[in-house]
Amino acid sequence: MNLFNEYALLAAVAVPVLAIVGLNVFLWFGGERGTLLLPTTKNRLSAWEEAQSAAAAVTDETPAATGAVSESPANDEEARRAA
Repeated sequence: MNLFNEYALLAAVAVPVLAIVGLNVFLWFGGERGTLLLPTTKNRLSAWEEAQSAAAAVTDETPAATGAVSESPANDEEARRAA
């Protein structure tokens, strides 16, 4: 019975590891690159550097005038009824 317990512990550790490796192999053969669960050897930018380069490329495209500005307070009873 002691031998069974030793091998059961080995199987309990090996099955999840083999499942993750098998999933990575399946995705790699399917053409997925850089999205796998295990780290790759490809030299990529870090997530921080990618976010900085993406933020630098964003331009503000809002129009200069977005409409008429109301000078009355938002909680004005007649303005709420008119809306």
